[in-house]
Amino acid sequence: MAGKGASRPVKALIFLAVLVLLAVGGYVIGRRLEENVAEPRSKMTEGFGQYEEKIFRGNTYYKKTGLTTVLLMGIDRDSSGAQYLYRDGGQADFLMLLVIDHEGKTVRQLQIERDTMARVHVLTILGDDGGYMNMQICLSHGYGADQAACAENTREAVSHYLDNLGVDLIMAVDYSAIAEINDMLGGVTVTLRDDFGTPEMQAGTTLTLKGKQAETFVRARMTVGDGTNASRQLRQREWLSGAKERMAEKVRDNPNFFAEMMDRLGDRLLTDASQGRLINEFNAAIGYSAGEVEQIPGTYSKGRDGFIEYHTEPEDVAAWIIQAAYRPAEATP
Repeated sequence: MAGKGASRPVKALIFLAVLVLLAVGGYVIGRRLEENVAEPRSKMTEGFGQYEEKIFRGNTYYKKTGLTTVLLMGIDRDSSGAQYLYRDGGQADFLMLLVIDHEGKTVRQLQIERDTMARVHVLTILGDDGGYMNMQICLSHGYGADQAACAENTREAVSHYLDNLGVDLIMAVDYSAIAEINDMLGGVTVTLRDDFGTPEMQAGTTLTLKGKQAETFVRARMTVGDGTNASRQLRQREWLSGAKERMAEKVRDNPNFFAEMMDRLGDRLLTDASQGRLINEFNAAIGYSAGEVEQIPGTYSKGRDGFIEYHTEPEDVAAWIIQAAYRPAEATP
C-alpha cells in the first residue's frame, strides 16, 4: 500500500488527492442483490471493444468506459488500547463512493450509510476464515491482519453490496487526524444544531472549531441530538464543506501547505493509489461537474442485538448503479 512508508512528496500528493475528491461538488462529505433476482444481470458483449452488459427493467445497458471509482473511508478506532488481533481494525464510520466519468466529465457522489446491512467477510480472532455474515457495512473494516487488509475487506464489502461494481482506488483517513487538520486550516466555522455537553458547544451557536472540538463535531453520535448516524452525516458534510473553503485559502497562500500537513498525519492516511495515477485522475476530475451527495433510500430498524440497521432494496441499489455507471445500449457508439 502506498500510504505507509511513502516519501513526503508522495504522501503530500495522496492527501491532496483526498481533499480534491472531497471538495468536488462542495463536500468532503441493504444487502447484496439476491441470487434469485432475475434483474439486473450482466455479461460481456461479444467481439472487439466489448462492453459489460446489464439487463435492468427489461432494457439493455452497457457499462460506461473511462470510469474511475474511488472509495473514501473515515476510520473510527478503539482508543482504549484493547487488542483483538484480527478484529481490531476499527469501523469505517464514513463511506463515500465517487464515480468519476472522464468521458462525460462528471462526478457522482454516493454516501453509504454506515449501518447499511451487507455481506461482510469475517475472521476469527486468530485470523482464520470465518465465512460471510450479514451485518452493518462499517464493521467490515474491523477484520484484517493490518490496516491495509482491513481497507481491502471494506472494498470487497462495498463492491459486493453494489452488485460487484468494482472499486478502483481506496483512501482511508483516521478520525484522530481531524483535530490536527482542522487546526492547520485555522479552524472550520459551523453552526451547531445540537448540544455537545460543553458550554462552548451549545445548540444555536456559530463556532470556529478548535482542536478536539472538530473531532467531536464529526465523530460524536450517541450523546448528541437524536443519536443517529443520519444526523452525524449532516454534521460531517457541514465540516467538510467549510474545510474545503479554508483549504483553498491555505493553498493560495502557501503552495507547500499539503506537504507540511502530511508531516503531521503520517500513517493516519492509507491509500493504494500510485503517484502517477493520482495525478492523472484528479487533475482531470477537478474541472468536472458534480451533483449533490446522494444516498440509496432505505429504512432504519433495530436489530435483535439492539443496534441500528439500515436496509435498502436491491432494486434501488441497481437503479443507482445503472444511472451512475451505465448507458442505454442504443446510446453506445
